Amino acid sequence: MLSEISRLLKRLAVAEGIKMVALYRIDGVPLCVKIGTTVREMTPVLYWLENQIKEMLHSISQQNLDEASFKFNNMVIMLIPVSKTTVLGIIAREEASIYKLHIDIKTTCMKIGKLVAT
Repeated sequence: MLSEISRLLKRLAVAEGIKMVALYRIDGVPLCVKIGTTVREMTPVLYWLENQIKEMLHSISQQNLDEASFKFNNMVIMLIPVSKTTVLGIIAREEASIYKLHIDIKTTCMKIGKLVAT
């Protein structure tokens, strides 16, 4: 199952404008992370995100949100629930094609949701 999730995330991570894709447990623990840029570039964002992720994931779960997104520097950070216990986190450049990205994200979420449900 984890190898299939990794393959799905890798496919999303190589899309134009994507810097990072990660599947998190609802408690903030990353299950699988794929970085589409240099680790050095993502390190400050990941440290910042680590401090924010638990609160954001809790809010998504408690308020039953479809998505939470915000901007940080020149990046858009999106958190999308995949199941009751997992959330897909995506960091993209601000100028990325949001429409195409949302289609790819929804498809990936549905596939991962089926995997984690079994």
